[in-house]
Amino acid sequence: MDIRYPKARLSPSKPELVVIEFSRGDVEAGYIDTALARLQILVDDKVSAEQWEGCVTFFFSGWDDDIRETAQIPEIRDWFAKLSSAFPYWFHVCEKEGDTVFHVFRLLCPGHVECVKEGIVGWQFDDLRNVTVMMRILFNHQNALYERLELSEEMNERVSEEIAQLLECSLT
Repeated sequence: MDIRYPKARLSPSKPELVVIEFSRGDVEAGYIDTALARLQILVDDKVSAEQWEGCVTFFFSGWDDDIRETAQIPEIRDWFAKLSSAFPYWFHVCEKEGDTVFHVFRLLCPGHVECVKEGIVGWQFDDLRNVTVMMRILFNHQNALYERLELSEEMNERVSEEIAQLLECSLT
């Protein structure tokens, strides 16, 4: 069986995922403090950052009856952009075998749902330049995090390669 993202399997923290719930109440109130506290603890220091690298996925609760994708809901997009301004370390913390990295991009970069074939939909970015700009921003913050916490260059290179492979496989 072919492995879709072989470099993503290099992260040592894969057996345990941290699943973070973002509640509708917090989103509608514009309140990011709870989510920020949950995320920040994962990168508070070098030991935590090494332990929790590549382990995070998240979901939005309270929209179960809404037929839209989360990236189509303006309140979620606005809230997530605000959260990401305060916590721009998604490349470091997100799991890279599933859809989490793309969920981040769908929430931060304009796009729309597009029918791929009957019964299957996908996300089409309105302008890939937005993805490129966001990628640069997130890589810059990853580099700053690694420098601040004195995380290894090897880890930084590995995580960067994982992200590059995810994007290459999905956007080409």
